[in-house]
Amino acid sequence: MNRATTIMIVILLLCAITTQGIPIPGTQGHCQCPQTTANPIDPRHIKSLKYIPKGPHCETLEIIVTMKNGNRLCVSPDAGWVKIIIKATKGARPHK
Repeated sequence: MNRATTIMIVILLLCAITTQGIPIPGTQGHCQCPQTTANPIDPRHIKSLKYIPKGPHCETLEIIVTMKNGNRLCVSPDAGWVKIIIKATKGARPHK
């Protein structure tokens, strides 16, 4: 084997090693909310909201509501009541 071939093989192996951990869109991870509900939830029972934006793990925005009793629910980001709560919580955040 000549020197150029050896160098090329080493470079290709290094490239393969470094790209091994890079996720390929649509193949890594999964949605945390395979099913969502649009049923209204009393805001007094909500402890927190978690927003998970679209990404390679999932093609949709996910919103997970944690209730004061510890239950977690996935809610539809398109539900009217969810949009109202999101707007209200964004308005309540302190401005930087």
